[in-house]
Amino acid sequence: MPGFNTIPGSSGGGGAGALNYVASVHMNTYNRSWAQAGVAGNYGIYSQNQENGYAYFVGTGMTTGVSLNRMINISHAFTRIDIIAPQNDIVSLYKVKVKATTEFTNPFAGFVSSSYPTLIQSSGNFILPNAALPLVNVAVVGGGGGGGLSHSGHGGGGGGGGGNVVKLTAISAVGATGVTIGALGAGGGQGAAGGTTYFGNVYALGGGGGGDHGYKGTTGTHGNGGGKAGAYGYDTGSSGTAQSTSTGLGTAGSPTFHGGHAGGGAGAGSHDNNRGGGGGGGAVGVGGEGGAGYAGAGGQGHVSDIWTGSANTKFGAGGRSATPGGTLGTDPMSGFTNFGHGGTTNHSTGAQVNGNNGGVGTVVVRYYIP
Repeated sequence: MPGFNTIPGSSGGGGAGALNYVASVHMNTYNRSWAQAGVAGNYGIYSQNQENGYAYFVGTGMTTGVSLNRMINISHAFTRIDIIAPQNDIVSLYKVKVKATTEFTNPFAGFVSSSYPTLIQSSGNFILPNAALPLVNVAVVGGGGGGGLSHSGHGGGGGGGGGNVVKLTAISAVGATGVTIGALGAGGGQGAAGGTTYFGNVYALGGGGGGDHGYKGTTGTHGNGGGKAGAYGYDTGSSGTAQSTSTGLGTAGSPTFHGGHAGGGAGAGSHDNNRGGGGGGGAVGVGGEGGAGYAGAGGQGHVSDIWTGSANTKFGAGGRSATPGGTLGTDPMSGFTNFGHGGTTNHSTGAQVNGNNGGVGTVVVRYYIP
């Protein structure tokens, strides 16, 4: 319509600040279709009674929905607006004029001394304090897989895989956000896989379990594949699963992903009672190979300062393996506080010995109070 993209004068209905009034409709029924066309741009659509409702900006082959009483950028032209709202309400449309800006780098730097981390290791809700900024940084870590079983007469078990790690920056977390913590994978036999951890609808898969002295690590569809034990010839480790925007990460909060790395293999050779298993895959590296007289290292985890403010926390490290004779693979967890880590294996000089449990899934939320 004429003047739709210009700031209207007083004869056009005026406006409030940057909200340039377009028109209003009466909700004769709760479901109305408004033949209002417009170009791509920023819009506000408001209930004059401040009631809840929903509007759809309908274009050719594309529709964008928004709750009433909000502003939104509509990226396409539209020919009508379909509205669901209480009967007899008045719904008004505004065109919003905005100025150009530049990126504000390091936005949280000024709040370092007034930022607060919350460590969550049991399922429930995260409640953002009322005084906090409406944006938080979050680390989501799947449960670690359990370490496998060792036996002096057969060989060492594989280390458990560390949980996948998803990092979110400046994500909206107003009010309550549901949290589900992934269970740790129990060690022993073929170690159990770790569980999936959720923060809202974002999730991180758990790590695969370590294999016992004769079997492959549990399925690599869980995060980082568990290291495969080796006593009977060459065996590769389980592969991991790399998550994407369509599998857990979503698109909000500029998500970054760490994980999906394979567990280490068993190494070539015949039956050897001092053969070590492979290490579990970590969030940022594969598990090391095991073999006759040596054991696989655990894959490296993701180092972060989100919990303590210093880079001394590691998420999703893989579990190291051991030979029955007592040779240990390199442990990536040494010197760090660890969350969502894979279970390590133990050496055995006689009867079979179970591996250790993995680490429970974890969510760390850092919020900011001005």
